[in-house]
Amino acid sequence: MRILHIIPYFYPAWAYGGTCRAAWELARALVRKKQQVVVYTTDAQDAHSRAAPSFELVDGVEIHRIRNLSNHLAWGRAFLPLGFGHHLREELGRADVAHLHEFRSYQNSVALSLMEKMDVPFVLTAQGGLPRIMGRDSLKLLYDKMFGQRILRNATRLHALNVMEQEQFLALGVDPERVAILPNGVDLEQYLSLPQISGFRVRFGIPEGVPIVLFLARVNKIKGVDFLVSSFEMLSRVSPEAVLVIVGPDDGYLAEVERQVDALGIRSRVRFTGYLDGDAKLQAYQAASVYVLPSAYEMFAITLLESLACGTPIIATDRCGLADLVRQNDLGSIVNYGDVRGLKDEINRILTRPEEMLSRASHGRQYVLKHFGWDSIAEDWLKVYKDCAVGS
Repeated sequence: MRILHIIPYFYPAWAYGGTCRAAWELARALVRKKQQVVVYTTDAQDAHSRAAPSFELVDGVEIHRIRNLSNHLAWGRAFLPLGFGHHLREELGRADVAHLHEFRSYQNSVALSLMEKMDVPFVLTAQGGLPRIMGRDSLKLLYDKMFGQRILRNATRLHALNVMEQEQFLALGVDPERVAILPNGVDLEQYLSLPQISGFRVRFGIPEGVPIVLFLARVNKIKGVDFLVSSFEMLSRVSPEAVLVIVGPDDGYLAEVERQVDALGIRSRVRFTGYLDGDAKLQAYQAASVYVLPSAYEMFAITLLESLACGTPIIATDRCGLADLVRQNDLGSIVNYGDVRGLKDEINRILTRPEEMLSRASHGRQYVLKHFGWDSIAEDWLKVYKDCAVGS
């Protein structure tokens, strides 16, 4: 099959978060399944740079990048690739199926009109983007009236990451038969042979034996980092040696978090590392005593799987789409979002019971390696794509 992916950002734009990583790993896995995979995206890379070149073949994935009008606007999630429809039209004529990533994007609005005219079957992966949250409510409402409702109505299949997202689709009146539930996964090869971690503490001035509480995500208000900082300040009264490490690019909220840290008087106990990837990211997970994802809203949270794959205990909130999976399989701890004392108590429990918690995390590592490899997930995706092509 020839599968066309349409996404606002793609390899190597890792600073944009888990959606980018998931689309890349799925594309690579499909190539390993002997499929033709083509990606149309923009040149967004991070807050300061653009991805290049305009075309390249990486691990068998054919990547076409259309230049954004403004890289600054792109980092603010306003992707405006000039001439996107002109570039896309010919490729749509060759595709067996198209796969839209994200829900509300300029690319999707352009692609939708072309796919309707050319009768191209397509799948939508909303990646948690269905609810009108995180601001811009009026613009989102307008987009939904002009394009979003048509996307939901005309998509051959709608992809939900879990039951939580399936329920969001159903609440919008979508036929349950059109919703396919498939998780994201991890690159197993990356986690089977983990790097040495000796240099991480030295790099960020953290002595050996000092407990590390890790946050690793975009520094955005919705990620709940302010909630974690408040809990960490309370934790410092009973565990004064612990250090909070905040890993991730500034997504509009870093200055506020730094002000909070200073106001609480814990600056010496907090490390801001900026964005880390590759071995540096894996070292951060392994060096941590516990990984905390304190999000106010999180559809899937691939970082929880990454932490477990590194054998590190996890804490997430009840607002995370993986909360039920974590509870049902005893993979980690779940706290109520906003419960500052409850999060403090759970972090402290993990720090004071290291052997018990590491045993649970080891179980979690084996669970992730068994159930979340991209090759098996890609097999399920192939069934979805083939159903779309036949159904068209």
